[in-house]
Amino acid sequence: MLKRTLHRRILGSTLIIVGALMLWLAPEVWSGVIMILIAIALEILGITLERRNNP
Repeated sequence: MLKRTLHRRILGSTLIIVGALMLWLAPEVWSGVIMILIAIALEILGITLERRNNP
């Protein structure tokens, strides 16, 4: 995937921030549930990228 640590950390941080914004801005209707699920997936992906060890 991404071999450079700096690029991986920048992408991971961006995904975490976007996920947090989606969680904060999600409306309280059914579409908000979908938005929250996508935000959680983005945050998990971002954290995974940030914590991944260099092979």
